[in-house]
Amino acid sequence: MCSYNITLNDTLVEKVRSSFPDDKALTLWLQQQMEELLLNLYLRQESKKRARKAIAAMRQQSENNGNSEMTLEEINAEIRQARQERKKAIAQ
Repeated sequence: MCSYNITLNDTLVEKVRSSFPDDKALTLWLQQQMEELLLNLYLRQESKKRARKAIAAMRQQSENNGNSEMTLEEINAEIRQARQERKKAIAQ
């Protein structure tokens, strides 16, 4: 467990203080909120890392398959074909 000192807007704290039975409850709630914010930040960072790795892997696979030089028109044609095949498979 680590400790940090943070500065909060006094007016805002006074407005919400009545929502808690005592200062200890307010402090606990603030700690929980900070932990949730930090966890969400960490998860977003990890998600971005995974996305970057996935994109790098797709690029590498594209180079290995020899289709890394495809034009946008060729890519869109591949997508259309895949969608048409999927619709046919679903219809059957």
